Amino acid sequence: MSFNTYKNYFTIFFITLTIVFATKLIFYWYLKPNFTSISFNQALYAIIWGYKFDLAAAASIAFFVNLFDLNKLLYRLISASLIISVLFLQISDIFYFYESSRHIGYEITDAYQDAWSLFLTAYSQHSLLTNLTIITAIILFVFYLYLSKDFKAEKFNRYYLLNKLVVIFVSVFFIRGLTQSIPLNPWQANQIGHNVLSSLSLNATYNVIYTLTNQGKKLNKLTIPEVSKQKAQSLLENLYPTQISQDDNQNYPIIKSKPNVVFLFLESWSATYLKPYGAIHDSTPNFNKILSNAMRTDIMLAGGHRTTEGIFSTLASFQNPLGKTIAKTQLESFKYHSIINELNNIGYGSAFFQGTSKETSGTGSFVQNLGFNLSYGKRDIKNRIYNENFWGVQDTDLYNYVENKLTSTIKEPFVIGINGATTHDTIIPDEIREIKFADDQQLNKMLNAFHFADTALINFVNKTLQRFPNTVFVLLADHCGKGISGNFENYAIPFAIYSPQLIEAKFYNQISSQRDVAPTVYDLIIGNYKNSQLAFTGKSLFRNEKFFSDYYHNGVLGWIEDNKIIEINLANNNVECYIHHDHLKKEVTLCTEEYNALKDNALAFTSYSQSLIFSGKTTEFFQFQKK
Repeated sequence: MSFNTYKNYFTIFFITLTIVFATKLIFYWYLKPNFTSISFNQALYAIIWGYKFDLAAAASIAFFVNLFDLNKLLYRLISASLIISVLFLQISDIFYFYESSRHIGYEITDAYQDAWSLFLTAYSQHSLLTNLTIITAIILFVFYLYLSKDFKAEKFNRYYLLNKLVVIFVSVFFIRGLTQSIPLNPWQANQIGHNVLSSLSLNATYNVIYTLTNQGKKLNKLTIPEVSKQKAQSLLENLYPTQISQDDNQNYPIIKSKPNVVFLFLESWSATYLKPYGAIHDSTPNFNKILSNAMRTDIMLAGGHRTTEGIFSTLASFQNPLGKTIAKTQLESFKYHSIINELNNIGYGSAFFQGTSKETSGTGSFVQNLGFNLSYGKRDIKNRIYNENFWGVQDTDLYNYVENKLTSTIKEPFVIGINGATTHDTIIPDEIREIKFADDQQLNKMLNAFHFADTALINFVNKTLQRFPNTVFVLLADHCGKGISGNFENYAIPFAIYSPQLIEAKFYNQISSQRDVAPTVYDLIIGNYKNSQLAFTGKSLFRNEKFFSDYYHNGVLGWIEDNKIIEINLANNNVECYIHHDHLKKEVTLCTEEYNALKDNALAFTSYSQSLIFSGKTTEFFQFQKK
């Protein structure tokens, strides 16, 4: 009996394990600003705590390579390629986490469509680490080929199948998470009990392998701590009372002229980087002026961390699958109430415009499922003033294209959605003079991209109002982006509804949700959304109601009412309590009974919402109300 099979298997196993462990250390070092709340000892503990994920990733790679050990050349090339792929994937995850504050997961299925854009973005924004990775990959590739030059191909004899059975057993042992009773799942990283530490414990390689091997399966909902059915019923009735207070319709400014509506999904505009929300640098002076003359809230929370997630929360007024999107899953085919469909039903023309490719994350087809009749992407935009950045056309060229379509193709009244590409990157055209906002080079590039997008935005808004004065602009980010630390902060976005001739400026001192946009727009333009029995889970800003917001980030469910914030670790049901003040989340020393009540509300709402979205029954949301 030959032990050559096991030697080859464990050689690949330990090389992969070393790469994964080393890159997790680099992950912590490179993203240290995201982990200022923990010490190095805590970080090291978390990295080691995630050894089951590391062993599973190494075993998966070693097992796959072992399938080709009958051919020496094929074995060496495949093993070398996969080892290098693990290195690139781990480093790519660092860049992705920098942008989105979460590991690569389901997004990997879209990566091949945007591979070149992803590479160029990484190279421009993280050039040092990218160059070091490429150099390391070349050295590692040459070293491994030298190391494996004496590899002996296996022979198909009486021991071959027995050896393979042993390899299968060992691989399954590691991939299942050793001796635990359930198969290893990435969500188990949250069992460490701290969401910051959970990010360090998980590695991208296993997260991606798990995603790809489960790609053919249906998207499943996360396990949420249960609230009794009777208690949940009572809590939901309190969150959504059927009785309307006498002053519910005060200042209820229904616009009877069927105004045009423009949804501006400002790509990756994080409130953290905007001066009206506490930032130091004034990179968006034009948006700031709009904000001061608009209907707005203290701050808004996004419903996700991808464009499709933000669009769904905004237009359908519903919670996303936690940490996921319904786009390109079995959930996309279900029926959802959408503000776009409601406007279509009263005669609006509708279209969606992207500065990126329509195929990016399936956004083009997804927005059409939510009601937009037409969809356009960067390949439709032929006339351009500026060169593309790594993701698509600059916002100026996108807005020019939109203006042309509003004249030639889309009838009034119209409702359109726009999602730009300028702030998807940090590259502004060579013709535009760079301004020094900050000493940090990467931050300064990002703020210049905001500034250039801000100029394009105000030009578009002014031109549109000149031609179509009867227009309402709904301005909000699709999601946050770029190197933000903290859970709450990763979902805090700007928001304004602006129409100088139709809407008076008004400030609402509350934290709103993207889910509040659809009912607010419906009340503003169509009428009473409650009378239409629409499953909008947000609240209209025009009503004197109980407002609440929510977010989900790396295993933590956040919930906000009356400036009180709780964060629930769904893996162990632990709760941390905060207060919101001056756009910041500040920890409180004691979780009082008021905070405990928020926990019950959060779990009841989320459990109910998630059960409906996965069963395709979101339109039945208000059936809990007593008739």
